[in-house]
Amino acid sequence: MSQIFHSTLRDHAPVTVGANRMLALKTNMQTEYLAFRGGCKSLFLHCKDNEANHRTKASQQSMISCVAVFFSMARFCRCSLGASAYRVMVLLGLYLTSSLALATPVTVAGFAFAGEYKSAAARFPYTFKLFERQKSTGDARMTFSNLVIERSKEVKNPRLEFLPGAMVNLKDGDQALMAVLMLTGETVSVEDFGTYHKMFVNLRGDALIFDYKAQTILRSCPVSVVLFDATPTRPSESRITGFVDDLIRRSDGRGLVTQFTRCLERTDLSALGTHTVQVRRGEVAPEALALLPDALRMNPATVEAMLADGLGSILSAKAGVSMLPSSIGHAVGGVMTMRLENGDDYKLKLGEGDYVFDVKLNKLAKIKTGESNVGVSYVYGAYIHLRFTEPTLNTVFIDTDLKNGEVAVIPVGQVTGDDFSAYQDAVRGVFLKLSDALLEPGSKWITTSASAKDIEAQLNSARTILNKCK
Repeated sequence: MSQIFHSTLRDHAPVTVGANRMLALKTNMQTEYLAFRGGCKSLFLHCKDNEANHRTKASQQSMISCVAVFFSMARFCRCSLGASAYRVMVLLGLYLTSSLALATPVTVAGFAFAGEYKSAAARFPYTFKLFERQKSTGDARMTFSNLVIERSKEVKNPRLEFLPGAMVNLKDGDQALMAVLMLTGETVSVEDFGTYHKMFVNLRGDALIFDYKAQTILRSCPVSVVLFDATPTRPSESRITGFVDDLIRRSDGRGLVTQFTRCLERTDLSALGTHTVQVRRGEVAPEALALLPDALRMNPATVEAMLADGLGSILSAKAGVSMLPSSIGHAVGGVMTMRLENGDDYKLKLGEGDYVFDVKLNKLAKIKTGESNVGVSYVYGAYIHLRFTEPTLNTVFIDTDLKNGEVAVIPVGQVTGDDFSAYQDAVRGVFLKLSDALLEPGSKWITTSASAKDIEAQLNSARTILNKCK
């Protein structure tokens, strides 16, 4: 690189010349300028090559050299070639300076089960069965962890560089950042409706980025995938296991690993140490619980976790809010335990968020609205109470009831509708429309669905807080 400007960066001391030599001097300066401009182009292309590969330390040093030369040349321009050339060189130097920031390395550790490992088989029966089957083959390429790591290589995030787990560096720096897809919930329900058997599968998790050295969570993005299926024969255990496997592996937006990688794409660690948000509590009233499938009705804690995770995942995906994991069923005494597929155990500190959401499902309703030769239409309603507060100062930003209705048509001849999936749509609709209202003021839905008369003022306050937590 230094050879490029060996002939152009010369001393140009002021000289006194006669009229006959002025033309010769002007010609020499023009020749000098053309050589200088060609050198600038070569140097700039050289620096751009380093910018494209600036994640390595060697190319970073080369980039620093490029910037130093450009600013030296800027001073030369001011003395010899005029203000215009000076301004150009300063702008080029500033442009290259903006490229010096290295992407933060994050080791992708793979797939993990939340909670104590000894109870994982009971809490995640189908996913754990798949894990055991993969482990028995001895082929690491088939594991969920390998899938997570391979898909992470395709993530495009200029702020972060995602590295496979084998490349973790615990020696350099004060931090050792790791990313993991942690499974927090698995719910499978099969209901019999006459000659049909309806199946519901829900997998919930968190895309975690944590500091291995400090054992603290830096960023969390809730993820959740759902499947509904109806068959004339009761689904076998192998069929259900196949559905769970597909929900994890599928490459579209309904796949758990795909949602994980999308979380990584939008993760930004530049504002660490500011404020945290958490869905602290999910609650389901007995009246609403009574309308759910038997398997869920007998396990209210699962429904509460589904409710909290559903709100968290939508707020994260649509509003871009970085969420701490919900403590529901995941943490004991402020510590979240998880185990990777390779057997490594982690105990991460999980405190309460600076700002918290509390959500309660008060009521579910089904109202017949019409009937025709084609079918019968119903509106499925969900009635929710939502609070958004700052626990330390007991400041309340949102405190209101919300309601939402979704239309479903049951075709003529069908014995019964899938009430549970329709109720799910109604609940999810509340969260989606709430997120839209938080993003853009003036939502018509929020003004008709909220019980609070000052809901716009409440949303404005919450919007200000949430913008600080991204």
